[in-house]
Amino acid sequence: MSLSEFTKQAIFEQWSFLAEATFELTAQGSSRAVYFVRASEHQFVLKFYAATTAIAQIHYEHSLLTFLDSAHLPFAIPVPLQTASGETFIVVEVDGQLLNAALLPRLVGHPMERRNLHQIQSAGFALATLHNALAEFDPQGQYAKLPFWGALDRIHPQVSAPFTVPQLLQLGLEEQRHLNQLLNEAIESSPELYATLPIQTIHADYITPNILVNQDQVVGILDFEFATRDLRLLDYMSSLDQLASFPWQEVLFEEIVRAFSTGYQALSLLTLAEMRAAISVWKLQRASSLVYWTGWLVEGKGSRQKIVDAVVETLRFETWLQSNQRKWLDALGCV
Repeated sequence: MSLSEFTKQAIFEQWSFLAEATFELTAQGSSRAVYFVRASEHQFVLKFYAATTAIAQIHYEHSLLTFLDSAHLPFAIPVPLQTASGETFIVVEVDGQLLNAALLPRLVGHPMERRNLHQIQSAGFALATLHNALAEFDPQGQYAKLPFWGALDRIHPQVSAPFTVPQLLQLGLEEQRHLNQLLNEAIESSPELYATLPIQTIHADYITPNILVNQDQVVGILDFEFATRDLRLLDYMSSLDQLASFPWQEVLFEEIVRAFSTGYQALSLLTLAEMRAAISVWKLQRASSLVYWTGWLVEGKGSRQKIVDAVVETLRFETWLQSNQRKWLDALGCV
């Protein structure tokens, strides 16, 4: 993805202080492309949304970031800079495509380390801090645009029938049977989970690349693009899923889970219902993610092998849980 002089001129017209800036493409994925922008002594991030990202969701994300900016959080968030016309994003032509672009401050810090227990505990505390603030945004769910993660038939528009995922991924017969079982459990448990667990605005992508640290403390949180109203516990479990869900790969499994949980519950306690539902919500989060990633594959954006690998790891961890459930819940502080 390259920026023509015509595209740069359109950017300069809205953010005039970028007239002498340099642009460096740093990331390009399924949902966006990101440039680091250097203008004099200041640094910014220019974010291009994929053409499939709904404008309503961009408005939702930016409204949320503006709200959080007034919450006086102890860490930074990337609040969009207004354009000359007072908007928070513009439409520009890039490589023959019309894309929405936003300019954000570049936050200091570096991505947290998956095995640094001090950083992990700080990340748990920061998530609790964020959740307390997010609970005040859109409390009735009037503005959220994305479907619940528990709605597996709506989580990605290209996969309206979740049980087709094993065939779309061309899995072996045993893997198909096991994955169908996981999908069925997630679909059957979803109504009860949404009826009994706390629901509020969540980050929905609270993983290590989006958590910036300095001296083992969280100093910034990035990428609110998937923020929505959903189960609070989904944020908690999806973070742990990335940090420590596969114990045969992660020797610090119990220590990581305990550090994150200790940090979170120092500020915000999980309810008894959330503790009891922890494994069910993990399965729901995993099933939803696999359906969503398969949708990316159908769109031609994802790698089949990476998704198949994720399926295999998910099924292995679920098997491990059958005989180690108490150990995991103990590390979570649930028993």
